[in-house]
Amino acid sequence: MTYGRPPFRADHVGSLLRPPELLRAREQHQQGTLSAESLREIEDRSIRDVAKLQEEIGLQGITDGEYRRTIWHADFLRQIEGVSVKEGVADGDGVARKFRSGDQEIERSPTRFEITGRLERRGGIETDNFKYLQSVTQRTAKLCIPSPTILHMRGGRAAIDKQAYPDMEKFYADLARVYTEEIHALADVGCTYLQLDDPNMAYLCDEKMRDSVRHIGEDPDRLPHTYAKLINECIKDRPANMTVCMHICRGNFRSAWAAEGGYDPVAEILFQRIQTRWLFS
Repeated sequence: MTYGRPPFRADHVGSLLRPPELLRAREQHQQGTLSAESLREIEDRSIRDVAKLQEEIGLQGITDGEYRRTIWHADFLRQIEGVSVKEGVADGDGVARKFRSGDQEIERSPTRFEITGRLERRGGIETDNFKYLQSVTQRTAKLCIPSPTILHMRGGRAAIDKQAYPDMEKFYADLARVYTEEIHALADVGCTYLQLDDPNMAYLCDEKMRDSVRHIGEDPDRLPHTYAKLINECIKDRPANMTVCMHICRGNFRSAWAAEGGYDPVAEILFQRIQTRWLFS
C-alpha cells in the first residue's frame, strides 16, 4: 500500500514512553548485571511491538520510539569523536533549564556537551538501528536525531576547545560534515524520512533563555542565522527522495515544559531560511 510522501497529515514526533521491561533492562545494563547483547534483544522486541502499535492505530510514519536511547540527544552525540558529555552541570556553566507544569517548577541541570578535539564520525551512528526499524514495518520508517545546534548552544564558545577550533567557522564546517556523512549513510540504507529535533529555536523565543544565551557570550539575535546556515549545510546534499523535517518544541522533562513566548524572534528564519519541513509540539 502506498501512503504518499512525508510529512504525513497525522504524524508524531518520535519519542514514546519506554515499556517497564525496557526500563528495567537498561537499569540492569547500567549496573553491569545485563549484557549489551541481552539489552539489545529486549530493545528489538520492544521496537517490534511499538512499530506494530503505531501501524494498528493508523500512523504512516513509524519510529522506534527512541527505545535505544537513555537520553534523546546524548546517546547520539556522544558517538561523535571529539564530543564529551557532562551530566549534572550547574546552571552557571551553561544555558539554564527550569521546567514548568502548572504551578510546579522542576529544576534540572542540563546535559552539557564539550568539544575536546576535532569532530569526526567514527562510523554509523544510527544506520544499524534504522535498518532494524525498517525491517519491522511495511510503512515509512522515520528516524529522529538531535539537531546539530545542540552541540553549540548548551555551552557556547567556552565549551569548544580553542586548540582544536581556534576558528568557529571550522567547528561549524566539521560539524556539518559529520552530519552530512551520517545522513548520506542513512540514505544508503533506505532512510527517506529524517527528523532533526531542535528545541533551541523555541528556546530563543524565551526572554529568560535569551538572557542565558547572553550569559555564555552568545548573541540570541544572531544565533538563529548561524544555526540556519549550519542546518542547511548538513542537509543540502541529501537525496531528492529524503524528506527532512525539524521538530521544534518548548522542551519536555517529566511532561513539563521549559520555554515560552511567541515565535516572532525566529519566524522569518524558520519559514524562509531553513530548508526543512516543520513539526511543532
